[in-house]
Amino acid sequence: MNDHYGGGVGDLPRSMVEVVWASRRPMWVARPGLRLLDFPDHQEADRASLQRFPQERDASIVWASVPPALVISSGRDDERAIADYLREDGDVIVMWDSLALPSVLLSAAEAAARVPEIVATAALLWLYRPDRDLILERNYFEDTVTVARIPRPG
Repeated sequence: MNDHYGGGVGDLPRSMVEVVWASRRPMWVARPGLRLLDFPDHQEADRASLQRFPQERDASIVWASVPPALVISSGRDDERAIADYLREDGDVIVMWDSLALPSVLLSAAEAAARVPEIVATAALLWLYRPDRDLILERNYFEDTVTVARIPRPG
């Protein structure tokens, strides 16, 4: 990770990262079954998901400008809604509201087991399901969890 992107890797939930010694220096690494995305992989995931939506300055999605047919569900911030989103098998990429926290690739089952820790890490986050072209936005400030299909490019 570089000084900007991923520089706060140590602020991720301890169930996601651990310290190992490499070349006589401590280094943060993903726990088994998880992968910390490097910046190019993060950018690719961001372009394929979040950037396809209109966004506020804080990167949250402007849901009022999203075609209603794309919105699957929207409601109050609720860990159960997030767990339901993670119920089906497949991979999930967690993207945080700060580039200091690297995006994390993990299975939906692994993410479901970590929902309380994930939501405690950032007030604004997205769970991208690349295999399903779905995104979940959890916005603590708005007290919402919204799930939508990702618009096709064009």
